[in-house]
Amino acid sequence: MSLILVITTILFSILFGCAALAISFFMQRRYELDYVKSYFYHQILIFLFGFYGLLGTIITHYLLIDIEIKGEILKHLFSFLPFIGVPFMIAAWYMFIKISFELIEKNLSLKFTIWFFIILLLVFLVFGFLVPFINYFMVDQKQINTHVFLFFIVIELVTLIIVFANYFIFSKNLKDKHKLRFIKFFALVNVLLYAISVVFLLKGEKDFLFISGYTMLYFFKDIIPLLILNRYLNKNYVHPVNIVSGDTRESFIEKFSISKRETEIVNEIILGRSNKEISDRLFISLQTVKDHIHNIYLKTGIKNRVQLTNLIRQFEAK
Repeated sequence: MSLILVITTILFSILFGCAALAISFFMQRRYELDYVKSYFYHQILIFLFGFYGLLGTIITHYLLIDIEIKGEILKHLFSFLPFIGVPFMIAAWYMFIKISFELIEKNLSLKFTIWFFIILLLVFLVFGFLVPFINYFMVDQKQINTHVFLFFIVIELVTLIIVFANYFIFSKNLKDKHKLRFIKFFALVNVLLYAISVVFLLKGEKDFLFISGYTMLYFFKDIIPLLILNRYLNKNYVHPVNIVSGDTRESFIEKFSISKRETEIVNEIILGRSNKEISDRLFISLQTVKDHIHNIYLKTGIKNRVQLTNLIRQFEAK
């Protein structure tokens, strides 16, 4: 095992993990959405498991092999390190499922939550009991054996089935078709990243280089989905303080003689919809949307959407 490869793996893993944490932290501060907050907690748990379960194993394995410590104690230590991180991973799986339910605007039942933790905690305890009796690491060959991760693959597979069933099947009832398209794309990106990580993990059975790649990818793989989610929310999110009450809108509409169709477009603009999204939602051409917006601007004497929202909110003050 190369010292340079070990150091590179550790440094880049921590760098990627901190980057994902930073992105999710600033997102949950900016967007007041349940699934964004859940994503932040998910990242914290992912980082903790990665630190104890993956980096801890690699560091200890290298250091102990380097000073040529052998025997059963070493084997048990290698098997126990990933075990320490299991509770963090169980909680991370739950948060990942929770994110999928919140993103498709459904509630995660209390019954599911209770059974999820009961079953996985029982598996966790059984796994912990068996650790001293299973040789998960081939110490003599100075490489990490990935059998210890098979436990995580099986449970994670069940988690992914639930999550992607939500994204690809149960999301069809969403009224916002633009959000639905985003969810499908978001899910495909996640599927691709998870598939690549599984390939690296399986290849790691024979080559530590792949274990190194898997470890770094583990910390990196949430960065791309987070950036995609941030880009989507940056265009579509409406802060609660910008939501205009019905009475305020009625006063504005009456004051400037806004037509029924123009009223629909005003409502969509307040919600942060783009011209293309308004066109799709109202089943009118893009040019028609632009014409109506132009007429609204002429009637109100403003030049852009920000001025329009601010103008409407002035009626609330009155």
